[in-house]
Amino acid sequence: MCALVVAALFGVAGYATFTSHSQGDLLENYCWDDDLINFSRILFSISILLTFPIECFVTREVLHSVIGGNVIAGSAPLPAVGVQNISEEGDSDKWGHKGLTLGIIAAACLISTATDCLGPVLELNGVLAAVPLAYILPGLAYLRLEQGGIFARHKLPALGLALFGLFVALLGLAFLFVNFDTVDTCTHGKVMKYCLHNETLSTTVKSIIKSKP
Repeated sequence: MCALVVAALFGVAGYATFTSHSQGDLLENYCWDDDLINFSRILFSISILLTFPIECFVTREVLHSVIGGNVIAGSAPLPAVGVQNISEEGDSDKWGHKGLTLGIIAAACLISTATDCLGPVLELNGVLAAVPLAYILPGLAYLRLEQGGIFARHKLPALGLALFGLFVALLGLAFLFVNFDTVDTCTHGKVMKYCLHNETLSTTVKSIIKSKP
């Protein structure tokens, strides 16, 4: 609830301030001579810098489990088959561990260079990741683990939740591709007109002050 309130306040305040000029990344709406917002940009960069390794760790854990059929190297007990075999297996797992980590980081860097707009990326992340995690997977997990048929009375809310999440994900994905030209309203690093106006006004004021005897 606290996260919902904070997110809603930021969203409402951002849109109320910039209305139709609001960007996917609200920080792009602020001028570069705003010291407080520049400090906020630094804090946001530090936040991304600290959370990215955590996200890479989760991705690596899942991929290593799917590809190798076990958990990350070093966390599973090694079989007692001799010191030499253990050493060779450990070296192999270590190189595979490093290769998978570098592959995830390289893939993330290459994909991130495809666009500089945050709006479409967040929408795609929402329909492909957030909606399944919040609606589809919990419902399917309950349907799978709870005893009784799928259409049992006590399973109907979980079934409705999963179907609702699937509907929202498909609808959001369709709207994203159909309206991609209108969704992509990013300024691509262009300085807002009101920032240029402020810069001109500031330069004019400084010139007037300097011209005074």
